[in-house]
Amino acid sequence: MKGLFNLVIALSIITPVTIFFGYIIMDEGDQFTAEHYMVTALSTVPFIFALLVKFLMSGAEK
Repeated sequence: MKGLFNLVIALSIITPVTIFFGYIIMDEGDQFTAEHYMVTALSTVPFIFALLVKFLMSGAEK
């Protein structure tokens, strides 16, 4: 179970970074809009949920 959480956390860290750089490449370096920042910020939600579930499950394993 610990390996699964580590995988989910790793993937949820990579996703916002990929989206951020993807927008830079697609827009050819143009200025970011509010939508770019919103999508990048919303893509961190799985990371927050993964950390929350890992924290809640850590008490159950003891």
